[in-house]
Amino acid sequence: MDTEREVLGGTSINWGAVKGVGILLMVLGAVAILVPALASWGVTIFIGWILIFGSVFLFASAFSYRRGSSLLVGIIWAVLALAAGLYLLIDPGQGTKTLTLILMIYFLVSGVFKIAVAVAGRGEPGIGWLAVNGVLSVIIGLIILADMPDAADWAIGLLVGIDFIFAGWGLISLGMAGRELEGRG
Repeated sequence: MDTEREVLGGTSINWGAVKGVGILLMVLGAVAILVPALASWGVTIFIGWILIFGSVFLFASAFSYRRGSSLLVGIIWAVLALAAGLYLLIDPGQGTKTLTLILMIYFLVSGVFKIAVAVAGRGEPGIGWLAVNGVLSVIIGLIILADMPDAADWAIGLLVGIDFIFAGWGLISLGMAGRELEGRG
């Protein structure tokens, strides 16, 4: 059986819709890059709502534990998720600063670990790309650190915007390739 047909299976995919979603993501990404403060607030509010809804499920699932200590830990986890979500919704400006701080720490720590793994794996094929990724992560973390607390106005929105543009580009490419594969079938 032809691999392309196997990948497509018997499914019917609307490749135009895939490309349309890709275009929409690229537009949203451009808006996020052009107005990063607004995008940062939007992401903060979105995460706040996710935490609030998630806390409901965490609370409900806590009662599936058989032991009292596990139940207590589950309830505490749900309450913490609820508190974090409310914090982000009640004061999105402060929440954006908090998320930016967490993002900065993430980039710095993950970058250092990537570099350490790359150094330990010297000589392995492709390990240099991990080192490059680690260095870039550290640089992003340092750029955010250098502009704290003002980085909250741009960091999250800019990074989400860049991610949306690359995701959109990928979906557009997938839609074009899918339509081409379907046309050959």
